[in-house]
Amino acid sequence: MALDRGDHLKHLLTSAEPGQPLTARWLGEHGVSPQLAHHYVRNGWLDRLGRGHFIRKGDRPALERSLAVGVRDGHVGGKAALAWHGYRHNLYVEERVLVYSHTGAKVASWISLRFPVEVRNRKLFGRGDDLGIERSADGVPVSEPERAVLEMLADVPGRQSLEEAGNLVDMLQGLRPARMEAMLKDCLGVKTVRLFLALARRSSLPVLDALDLSGVRLGAPADYVMRTPGKAIRLKRS
Repeated sequence: MALDRGDHLKHLLTSAEPGQPLTARWLGEHGVSPQLAHHYVRNGWLDRLGRGHFIRKGDRPALERSLAVGVRDGHVGGKAALAWHGYRHNLYVEERVLVYSHTGAKVASWISLRFPVEVRNRKLFGRGDDLGIERSADGVPVSEPERAVLEMLADVPGRQSLEEAGNLVDMLQGLRPARMEAMLKDCLGVKTVRLFLALARRSSLPVLDALDLSGVRLGAPADYVMRTPGKAIRLKRS
């Protein structure tokens, strides 16, 4: 097949960025049919990652580029999103990628086999998965810090330690008041909102002075105490 040995194949293999998974759609846009893609795999020019996903022979899929094409109905959020924005307290040998969704995220199996991905299905915000979401340079939907901190705090104490959460909140000195206020008003978790306010007060975050809390779900006026092993924090309503 002349096409296999000609300029078209060379252009195809050099058009992909290092670590870029090639979707069937991307291949189709470059003139490669499913039958031709199969031929390229059989002849050692492409590797098959999973159904509808390929990569250049000898290349390894990069995390962000894989998430951009292999995750549907979800976004990177919580502590993972804070880490992507540069807020890390502990260093991990292999940091978990937390994918959040309120409809049920779908992660391609070849991603789960290669990367430590964990899905959190929870409806924490009234507007779902649109408010406070941006896209990374590689096109991955990721929570902005104002949303990510609330997603992280919703995991306390079951999946997230209170101590580390407090240390991360302490780093968030640059939270944007308008965005933080919008996220708080959209948040459905009373415990999450009150925990954020308690930790923000303890850390003296500047954003607190600019927040209008009218319309924010704060629950009953009585205080209550969140307890975790060796730690306790009183969550005040106001």
